[in-house]
Amino acid sequence: MKHRLALFLYLPLVATCSQAFADQPRVNICYQPIILPDAVSKLNINDPAININSNSIALSNNQTANFSGQVEISYRDTLLIAPNASLNRLAQSLTAEGGIAYFNSSITVNGSSFAADLTNDSATLADAQYQFISQAGRGYAQHLQASTQGLSLNSALFTTCPTADNSWALHAKEINIEAEDGWGEARHAVFKVSDIPVFYLPYLTFPVNDQRRSGVLLPTLSSSQKVGLEIELPYYFNLAPNYDLKLTPRYMSKRGLQLKSNFRYLTEQHSGNMQLEYLHDDNEKVNNFGPRYLGHLSHISDFTPQIRAYIDVTDVSDDTYLNDLGSDYANQSDTQLLREAAISYYGENVHSQLKVQGFEILGNYDSAYSALPELQLKSAKPIALIPNVNFAWQAQYAHFTNNNADIKDADRLHLQPTIEMPFITPALEVTAQASLLYTYYQQTAADNISGIRASINRTVPKFSIHSRLNLEREYDWFGEPALQTFEPQIQYLYIPYRDQTDIGLYDTTRLQDDYHGLFRQNRYSGLDRINQANQITLGWTSRFYDNADNELFRFSLGQIFFLEQPTITPDNEDELTSTESMLASELIWHWYRKWYFSTALQYDIDNEQLIKSNASLDYRSGDKSLFQLNHRYSRAVSGLEIQQLGVLGAKPISDNFQLVGSYYRDVTNNRMIDASLGLQYESCCWAVRIIAKRQVITDLELPVGNFTQTSKLDSSIGLQFVLKGFGDSAGFGVSDMLSNGIFSYRRPYLLTN
Repeated sequence: MKHRLALFLYLPLVATCSQAFADQPRVNICYQPIILPDAVSKLNINDPAININSNSIALSNNQTANFSGQVEISYRDTLLIAPNASLNRLAQSLTAEGGIAYFNSSITVNGSSFAADLTNDSATLADAQYQFISQAGRGYAQHLQASTQGLSLNSALFTTCPTADNSWALHAKEINIEAEDGWGEARHAVFKVSDIPVFYLPYLTFPVNDQRRSGVLLPTLSSSQKVGLEIELPYYFNLAPNYDLKLTPRYMSKRGLQLKSNFRYLTEQHSGNMQLEYLHDDNEKVNNFGPRYLGHLSHISDFTPQIRAYIDVTDVSDDTYLNDLGSDYANQSDTQLLREAAISYYGENVHSQLKVQGFEILGNYDSAYSALPELQLKSAKPIALIPNVNFAWQAQYAHFTNNNADIKDADRLHLQPTIEMPFITPALEVTAQASLLYTYYQQTAADNISGIRASINRTVPKFSIHSRLNLEREYDWFGEPALQTFEPQIQYLYIPYRDQTDIGLYDTTRLQDDYHGLFRQNRYSGLDRINQANQITLGWTSRFYDNADNELFRFSLGQIFFLEQPTITPDNEDELTSTESMLASELIWHWYRKWYFSTALQYDIDNEQLIKSNASLDYRSGDKSLFQLNHRYSRAVSGLEIQQLGVLGAKPISDNFQLVGSYYRDVTNNRMIDASLGLQYESCCWAVRIIAKRQVITDLELPVGNFTQTSKLDSSIGLQFVLKGFGDSAGFGVSDMLSNGIFSYRRPYLLTN
C-alpha cells in the first residue's frame, strides 16, 4: 500500500539556464522535448507541505523514517523520485540514493544520491545530469548543490546542444549561480569543440535570466580594404536598472585605434541614447589630418499626455568620416545629417509645435537653410460653422539662415484659413474645399549680393473639389466566391498663377509625382512655392479579394489634364516640362501564393518618354528561401540618369547549409555597384557564417555628379562564429545577411485587407 507523510518544511531547489550575454535578447534554440512523469502535472505550487509517497515505510526511534519502493517526494512545484529515502526528524535531513530523478518547472536532474539539509534549505545531488525544460541547456556536475542563495556545480559541463551532440561544451572546475543577482560565474573554464579544447578562461560570468551585469562581450572580427583587419571588443557597464553604457575599443590595422561608446537611459518620462566615436589619429590621412569623431544624441520626453519634446542630432568631424570609417548610427552613403529639436503641444482645440532644424551637408553639395526657430499652429479639429460646413486654420512663423547663400536670413509668416464641405457615404465621397494662402517674407541679402527684394507678400486663393466612388461586385475565383472593387476618383483644382521668382527656396523642394501624388494639391514640400493649377485629375483603382478578404491584386492609373496651360518661368521650366502630361500607374500582385510582383511608373505622354519606374518580383517561401529581382529607373537625379538592376536570393542547400547572394549593377554606366556572397552552417547549438562583399566607395570629395564615374570598389570578407545560447543572440536569419550592403533586402509589398 502507499504511505503518505505531510511535513510543513521548506525545501527549494534553484533552477537556471544560460542565455546571451548582457545587452542581448534571449534566444530560442531547438531542443528535444522532455517527457515528464504524470505526477509532475499534479504538483500544486500553493501546497506548503512536503508530501512523501512510498510502497513501504519504517520508523526508527520515532526520529527516522525510512521509505522504500517507488518513493515520490513532492513540494510545491518540485518532485523527487528515488528507490528509497530517509528522513531524520532530529537532524532535519532528507537523503535518497540510487537512480535519483528530480523535477521542477525549469529543470530535471538525474543523480546517484540526494541529500537535503532542511534547516539551512539546501540540497546536494551527486553525479548530476541536468536538463533545462523551457529552454535549451544541459550538462553534468560531479556535485550539484542548491540553496536559497543559488546553485553551485563542481567539475561541471554546460552546453545548449541536444543530447548526444557534443559540438561544443563549456567545462569548468566550478560554476556558481546567484539566484537573486541572476548571474553565474565559472572558474577555470575550457571551451571545447567536438571534445577538442579551443581556449581557456580562468574566470567567466554569464546571465541566467533577464538581468544585466557588467562585463566583456564577445568580440567581432572582419577585414576590408578601407580599414584593414578590424577587431572590436565591447565592454558593458550595468550602471543602473534604467541606464547603461557600452564602450567598444575598435582596432583597425590601416587606420589605428578608435573608441566607441553608447549610453542609454530610460525613465517614466524620458528616454534616449548618446553615442560618441573617436579616432585620435587616422593613419590613412596625411598632413596631420587631426582627430576624427562622430557624435549622436536622440532623446524623447513625454512631460504630459499633451506635451512631448524630442531631440535628434548627429555630427561628424569631416565630410568623409562615414564613408571611411562607417558607423552604427548613419549610412555610409548619407550626404546630409539631420539636426532637429522640437516641443509639441496637443490640445483639444489647438496643436502647436516649436522646432529648430538644420542639416550638416557632406561633400560638395550646396549648404541648406536652418530653421531657427519654426513655430506651427493649427486647429486640432474642424470647427462646425453650420451643418456640413467646417472651418480649419493653420499658421506658421519661421526664421531661416544660411551664411553661404545669396539670401543669408529670411523671416516667413504664413496664414491659411480653410472652409470645407464634406459629403461622405459608404459608396460616395465628395469634398469641396476653399483656402486662402497668405505668406509674408522679409529677406536679407548677403553683403556682396544685390537685387534681392527685402519684403514680399503673396496671397493665393485655392479651390478644389474631390469625388470618389466605391463600387464592388462578387466574382468567381476558381469556384470560390470573391470580391472585386472599382474606385474611380476625380479632382478639380484651381490655383491662380503668382510670380514667385523673388522668393528664396528655404525648405521647399519638388515632390515625387507617383499615382497618389497626382491628387496632391501642391507639388512642393514647404511653402516657398505654390504651383499654378487649373486642372482635372482622373484616376481609378481596382482591387481583387479572395474569399478570406485577402487582397490579391491592386491596379491604379491616373493622369492630370490641364484646362489652362501653366505659366512657364525660368523658375519652373524644367519641372513642368516633364510633368504636365504625365501618366502615373501602380500595380501590386500577390501572384500564386508565394509570388509577389509590384511596379510603379510615371510616363510623359506628349514627349513619349519614361520619367521614373520601379519594379520588383519576389518569391518568398518562409524565412530561409527567397528570391528578388528588382529594377529602378529615373531620368534625372541631380542631373543624371539612373538605371539600376538588382538580384538577390537565399537558398537552403541542405538541412544545415544556407547560401545567400546579391548583385546590383549600374546599367547606365555598365558597372557593378554592390555584390555579396555568403555561406552559413547552422545547427541547433552553433553556427558559422562567411561572407564576401564588394561595393562602391562613394568619394564625397569629388564634384557632384562624378561619383558613379570615378568611385573605387571596396572588397571585404568576414567570418562569424556563434555558440548559440552562450554569448550571442544567434540572429542568423537570412534577412540580416542581406541587409548589410548598400541596398538592403525589402520584404514584398504588403497588400491591405
